[in-house]
Amino acid sequence: MAGVGTYFAYGTSEETVAPVTPTATAGEIAAATVEAAPAQPVVTASEGTLFVSISKTECGAATVGPADLPLAAEGEFCLVTMAVRNTGREPRLLDPGAQRAVDEHGRSHRVAEQAAVFVNDQDPSLLDRIPPGATRYGVLPFDVPKGARLAVFMLHKSPHSTGVRVPLS
Repeated sequence: MAGVGTYFAYGTSEETVAPVTPTATAGEIAAATVEAAPAQPVVTASEGTLFVSISKTECGAATVGPADLPLAAEGEFCLVTMAVRNTGREPRLLDPGAQRAVDEHGRSHRVAEQAAVFVNDQDPSLLDRIPPGATRYGVLPFDVPKGARLAVFMLHKSPHSTGVRVPLS
């Protein structure tokens, strides 16, 4: 195993999001989620040569990161678990700064980039360049107001692209 990832996400209620154990990376958890029969249907879309499969969206996490250095959300984190495949002939980057999520009130939210580093610490990471034909697994965290629920993920191949709307359940 190339990297050992640990990420904890504590809910704001009594219920918590299960931590990733030191024996599994965030990518392995995301891969298992995509390959297993998910509770939520897998939603797919593509823009340019990036093909995304979203398997799970969970909101309500107050913190992410290691237990000894948690990163607190201003509101709460919504975690979008996905697989991204590069169908092109050149390496591609899923630029976290270009990705957006839209909540049920139409408000757009950016990826919480520092939190993204915590939840994607495996090697290779969703945040690394994706070689042609390769797939990367991971989680994009969005810091949203408490109680907000995400309705749409906007996949962008670049910061200036139109983007593709991916409905979230």
